Amino acid sequence: MCCGRVPQLVLIALRTLPSPRVVWRMMRPMSRPPPLPGPSLSSALGELARAQQRAGRSATVGLALLGVVALASPLLAYREDLQNAREEMLGNLSSQAQVQAEALGVHLGLLEAELRRLAEHPQLFPEDGSSGPEVAMLDSAFHHSPLFSEGVALLTPEGRRVWSDPAQMSLGASPLTSRPWFRRVLAEGVSDINLLEGTDGPLVVAVPITHGGKVTGLLVGELRAGARPLPGVRSGGADMSLLLDGNGQLLLPVPAPNFAWSAERAPRLRALAEAAGPLVLDGKRMLGAAAHVSVPGVSGMLLAVLEDEERDIARLQRRFLGELLFHIALLGSTLLLFTFLLRRSYRSLLAAEERLRHQETMAALGAASQLIAHEVKNALNGIQAALSLLRPAATAGEVALTALRAQVQRLGHLARSLLSFGAPRAAALRRPCELHLLVEEALQSVRLVPESEDVPVQVALQEGLTTQADPALLVSAIDNLVRNAVEAGAVARDTGLCPSPWVRVTLAREDNEAVLRVEDNAGGVDTDLEPRLWEPFATARAKGVGLGLPMARAAVESHGGHLTYTRLPDGSRFTLRLPLESTP
Repeated sequence: MCCGRVPQLVLIALRTLPSPRVVWRMMRPMSRPPPLPGPSLSSALGELARAQQRAGRSATVGLALLGVVALASPLLAYREDLQNAREEMLGNLSSQAQVQAEALGVHLGLLEAELRRLAEHPQLFPEDGSSGPEVAMLDSAFHHSPLFSEGVALLTPEGRRVWSDPAQMSLGASPLTSRPWFRRVLAEGVSDINLLEGTDGPLVVAVPITHGGKVTGLLVGELRAGARPLPGVRSGGADMSLLLDGNGQLLLPVPAPNFAWSAERAPRLRALAEAAGPLVLDGKRMLGAAAHVSVPGVSGMLLAVLEDEERDIARLQRRFLGELLFHIALLGSTLLLFTFLLRRSYRSLLAAEERLRHQETMAALGAASQLIAHEVKNALNGIQAALSLLRPAATAGEVALTALRAQVQRLGHLARSLLSFGAPRAAALRRPCELHLLVEEALQSVRLVPESEDVPVQVALQEGLTTQADPALLVSAIDNLVRNAVEAGAVARDTGLCPSPWVRVTLAREDNEAVLRVEDNAGGVDTDLEPRLWEPFATARAKGVGLGLPMARAAVESHGGHLTYTRLPDGSRFTLRLPLESTP
C-alpha cells in the first residue's frame, strides 16, 4: 500500500467509525446494550420470569388457602370425632346399663323368689310363735345362706322378731312399724326392696306371709352390697352405678359416693332411661344411661350407670389433638418445602435471565468491537506501511520509530483479538501440525513485545508431537497464554512484587495427549477475578480487554482439548491439553 493512500484510508476509517458517545455507550461493560429490533431471548425469558413470579404468587396464595382449608378440615373433623366418640360412649353406656339392670333384676328376683318360696309354706305361722318344725325349716333354708350377707328374720305384723339367723341380727334402732317399706308390705301384701332404716344400709328384701288373704307376717332378708357386690352395681373411682326405688330413694350404693343425694335428682336419672346423655352432679360433668330393673312383685326400680365425661373426653382429646398437630406439622412442612422449591426455581430463572442478558451484552459488544477493529486494522496497516518508509535522521528518531512500531503492533494484536471475538474462525481447515513448531511461532511473536526484554522465557519443548489442528487458531491461543504471562511478570517487576520474574513453557506427552504448560511467578490471578477468569471482558489489567483467555479456551475446546488454570504458591499455571494424532 502506497503512502499516498494513508490519509485517504484514515479519513475513510474516521468516517465509518461511530460517534464517541455511541462508542462509549457500546463499550461500557456494566450498562445494557441498545435494544435490538424484535423480541430478544432475554426479554422473552424476563417475561417468563415475571409470569413465573405471578404464578408463584398465585400458587402461594392458593397454598395459603389450601392450608386454611386443610387446617379447618382437621378442626372440624376433631369436633365431629369428639361428638361421634361421645355418642359412641353413650351407646355403650346404654347397652351397659341394660345388661347390668337385667343382671341385677335376675339376682334380686332370685332373692325375692327364695324368700317367697318359704313364705308360701303352709306350716309358717309367725303369730303362733316359733315352733320346732318352723325353726328347723328356717335353719335348714337360711343357716349361713350365701344369698343374704346380713341374715334373714321372721317378723310378726306388729314388728316382733320371731326368728332370725343370726340370732343377734340387727333390725335397726327405730320401730319397724314406723318404716315405709314395712307398712307398704303389710298394707298392699306385695314384696318390697328398700333400705333397712333411713338412708343407711343394709338393703332389705321383704316378702309378706299370707293366710286366707291376710298378711300374717314377713320374711326379711338383709344384705350389704359392699360385703358381697351385687351384679351391675359398683361404686368408687370415676364410674358408678346408682339404684333407685320407685319413690326416688337412692338404694345403692350406700352411702352415696362424693355427692349429696336428693329426691330432686331422681327425675333427671329417670330421663336417662329414655335417652342417654350428659349429667352434672355437684359440678362434675358425667355421661349417663339408665335402665329399669325388673323384679317380680317390685316396680319402679331403676339402675343408672354414670361415667366421668372429663376423663373419657380428655383421653380422646389428647389423641385427636395429637393427630391434629401431626396434620398441621405435615401440612406446614409441605408448604415450606414447596415455597423453598418455588423460590429456588424462581432464582434459578433469574440467574439464567441474567446470564442471557450478559451474553446479549457480550454479543452486542462483539459486534461493535468487530466493526471498530476492522476499521482500526485498516488504518493500522496504512500507518505501518508509512512507518516502514520512514528513515530516522538521528539516533533519537530511531528510538521514536521503534516505539511507534511497537505500539502499532500492540494495537494490531488488539484489533485481531477483537475480530476473532466478534467472528470466531471456524476450526475446519485442519491439517497435521507439529506442536513444537506452533509453540515456537507463538514465542517468536511474543519476543517482539517490549516486556519480553525484562522477563526471560524458559522453553522445554518435546518434538514429534503431532495433532490435527488449525495452526492459526492454536498459535493465537498459545500466543495469548505466553503473552499474558510475560506481561504479568513485567507488571510484578515494576510494582516490586517479584524482582526476578520468569516464564516457563514446557511441552510434553502424557498418554495420548500433548500437554503444554505455561507457568510464571508473578503472584497469580487476582482472587476476585478468578471466578470470572474465562468470561469475556473480565480483566484486572489497565491495558487488557479480557478477550485472550476466553478466545484461547474456545480455540482449544474446538480442537477437542482442555485449557485449565491452577494457582501456584508464587504464580500461575495454565495447562493446555490436546489429543495427539493417532499413528497407524
